[in-house]
Amino acid sequence: MAFNDPRETSGITTKLLLQYVRERTGDAGVADLLERARVPWTVPQLEDPTHWVGYDTRIRLFEAATAVVGHDRVMFEVGAESFKNAVALPLLPILRGFGTPREVYKRLPSVTKHFSTTSTLSLLEVTRTSAVFSFQLHEGYTPSHLDCEYAQGLFSAIPLLWGLPPAHVDHSGCGTAARGLCRYEVAWQERRTPLWGRRVRDLESRLVALRLQMQELQLAASDLVASPDVESVLDGIVEHAGTVAGDLGYVLALDPTDGTDAVVRSRGVPQDRAEALALALLEGADPGPGAVVVDVSSPRRTYGRLVALESAGRRLTDDTRALLEAYARHGAAALDLLTALEGSRREQERTEDLLSLAHDLSTVSEPTAVADVLATSIPKIVGCRAATVMLWDPSDGALRPVASAGHTQEQRDLLSTATFRSEEVPELLAILRRRDPVLVDALTASPVLARVLASTGSRSVIVVPLLAGDELLGVATAGFTTSVGGTPRHAEALARIAGVSDQGATALQNARLLATVRHQSQHDALTGLPNRVLFARRLDEVLRASESGRSTAVLFCDLDRFKHINDGLGHAAGDELLRQVSARLRGELRPGDLVGRLGGDEFAVLLDGVEDERQPYAVATRLVDALDEPFRLDGREVRITASMGVAIHTGPDGRGDRLLKSADSAMYVAKQSGRNQVAVAGESLARRVAPSFESELGRAAGAGELRLFFQPVVDVSADGPPVVVGAEALLRWEHPRLGLLAPGAFLPLAEEAGLVTELDLWALAAACDELARWHRPPGEPMRVAVNLASATLVDPRLVPAVRSDLARNALDPGQLHLEVVESRSLVDLPGVIERMAELRKLGVRIALDDFGTGYSTLAWLQTLPVDQVKIDRSFIMRLPQHEASLAVVRAVLSLAQELGIEVIAEGVEEEGQLAALRDVGCVLVQGYLLGRPAPAPGTPVGDGPVR
Repeated sequence: MAFNDPRETSGITTKLLLQYVRERTGDAGVADLLERARVPWTVPQLEDPTHWVGYDTRIRLFEAATAVVGHDRVMFEVGAESFKNAVALPLLPILRGFGTPREVYKRLPSVTKHFSTTSTLSLLEVTRTSAVFSFQLHEGYTPSHLDCEYAQGLFSAIPLLWGLPPAHVDHSGCGTAARGLCRYEVAWQERRTPLWGRRVRDLESRLVALRLQMQELQLAASDLVASPDVESVLDGIVEHAGTVAGDLGYVLALDPTDGTDAVVRSRGVPQDRAEALALALLEGADPGPGAVVVDVSSPRRTYGRLVALESAGRRLTDDTRALLEAYARHGAAALDLLTALEGSRREQERTEDLLSLAHDLSTVSEPTAVADVLATSIPKIVGCRAATVMLWDPSDGALRPVASAGHTQEQRDLLSTATFRSEEVPELLAILRRRDPVLVDALTASPVLARVLASTGSRSVIVVPLLAGDELLGVATAGFTTSVGGTPRHAEALARIAGVSDQGATALQNARLLATVRHQSQHDALTGLPNRVLFARRLDEVLRASESGRSTAVLFCDLDRFKHINDGLGHAAGDELLRQVSARLRGELRPGDLVGRLGGDEFAVLLDGVEDERQPYAVATRLVDALDEPFRLDGREVRITASMGVAIHTGPDGRGDRLLKSADSAMYVAKQSGRNQVAVAGESLARRVAPSFESELGRAAGAGELRLFFQPVVDVSADGPPVVVGAEALLRWEHPRLGLLAPGAFLPLAEEAGLVTELDLWALAAACDELARWHRPPGEPMRVAVNLASATLVDPRLVPAVRSDLARNALDPGQLHLEVVESRSLVDLPGVIERMAELRKLGVRIALDDFGTGYSTLAWLQTLPVDQVKIDRSFIMRLPQHEASLAVVRAVLSLAQELGIEVIAEGVEEEGQLAALRDVGCVLVQGYLLGRPAPAPGTPVGDGPVR
């Protein structure tokens, strides 16, 4: 397995160290060194100058070498003897070519960048025989005195190149205790040279300096080509320019690519001046005196310009300008390589995004949901800044935005109220006529579109129609901050958005067909009224929501002797009569009343909120009288009558099927009594049926009877007292007659009756409200876990509820954990994995509860996108004596660590269990030993025991 270590220490350092240890202790000492330092690499790898290791690895190697050799000055000697080592032989002629130690010390800060990336060496002052350096270890690294001793050895060794005594290094200001900031004062003897020798030396120094600059150029170019991405190349161009051309100010200005903004990078230049210089460079203006400008260009493309800002004391020589031009060409070559690689990577990502789009579209069935998926996908696939999807309303002749992405909330609010009609927007007329994509530029757009583009921050927009055959369903747009007209990006974007629009149009068409099928499955095809299924469902909903003292009535209507119409006038006339009857019934009812056709010549009416039990009888009588009026069929008057039964229910606990059956029975009484009249069912059900446990549960949330108890989740990793990091919210029901009930007493009934989602959503909102009231020090947010049923997980209300609860309480999404119990039914539930992934995208964490007891336990960690598992209490309760349980806990912890999943041990009730869990490395625990479930402060709870 590959071992990833940061690129922070050059292999030259590790090679010097290993050769020093080998000379004193042999190969056995080197092997001992590697074992003590716990490094995964071989000796050849560590002696490879191109192999880099991290800072922590470097310090471990320094410490191990000190221990193996056996005295405290090991690292000083490694540095002091570095120029005697074969590793340094290629550098010796170059260093001696500088002529004096002073010239070498002056160049040390730029040279050290190629051997370590964790610190900055700065030259504070230099004379003919002394120099003062500051050494700053970067933030995040722990200082080591061994690092300081190694640096002192290197400083002392430089005069040896000219046969002088070692330099004296005063290191009184050590940074191992002062945030990594060290001060080195270096002094050496002056080298005496005749005048003619000085001239030769000066010439040699210039040649050597030029050679060194060439090497710096090669190294900088290598670093640019080795960059992982385009952004790193851009940063590297200005960062490495100083090593090639000197420590000046640099500004890099890249031409804006198609549809994107200009790119500016700078080093050693204030941001406002850098942006002004970049603007001047891109517009071809003179950047002013002291600015040396070179093109960043390759045979393939000109990317922009690089400017070096000279100062009064620092001017570029002709040689250095030539090197800077060569460096800029190397930068362009690196950009060529990385842009090609990133282009290939983006193409792959967009292909994956198109596949993901197809999958996402297959999971939604509403037109607005289809639009949301399209709008979210377009920026990723097309590469634009923003996207909008509008649906076509043929009855109004207008496009209306229904989804957008890449806009601010203010811009989304503006779009949500916009309407685009063809008489106001000529561009829309072109789409309606030709059904072709249109490019809209803010400078040439019609006034309506120009205002919208200005408000949404788009300079140009590609508008593509969503077509089902020749039928316009809507349009999709891709917005860019710059003009893309006439650029290669325009053609590329058109091709990409065409693929999106084809999938989107198909999904919209399928959504419409599905809506049609759904409507047809719940409505009568002849009259358009709700059918028996939909009527019965709405009746159950009304009865379930009914409160004490509130009455609901059902009127059951049957046409008298309808068979004679079909037999005498034909079925077409009978169908027309049924349509007219349905229209007449609707015309006699209030807007909130429901009328449905149950089948044949049977109709039913639902009256909700009946204030007087005489009211339904009055409505039924009015309907019978209305139907007694003549109808016209094929130019002739036809009269029919109707018989109607009335059933009334008052209060909760109603059953729709019983109420409908009671009204049906009353209707037969009306027929038997002579037809064309109304009969009322006997005594109402509310007077004979006691309140049910189910109905009480359905009203519990609204009645304020639900409670949340919280059991703490504790971090036990430290040696000190355990630290509470969060809590699990546990639902309780304060029943008015039975007292405080535990979840086991009512959740099974809630799942059977379809009420569990309402309870879960209440618990979610209440837990977030309570979490917002908990106080913790900054940077240590508490978290709360809420249990969800499988049905709640796939309910369409869940994600909006989570967003709303988090936003209302200004909570970080990572503070909310949603727990689901592993089960076979959960993984088989359609859309459950997608819903869990959607919640995780919000930042919410998903926990798998009772882990280890369900179906195919280990497979869950690959199947479901989870962040946390909770080891079931059945394994914890047997600790520490039960070896098998301890082995399971160890295995879960190890596997979870490999997968990056957090683990909580549930049911910790004894000190021995806690000690065993600590021994195996379990960090988070929960149980009675550390805290029993308790209500939040201020929550009203009865005094009785939990049942």
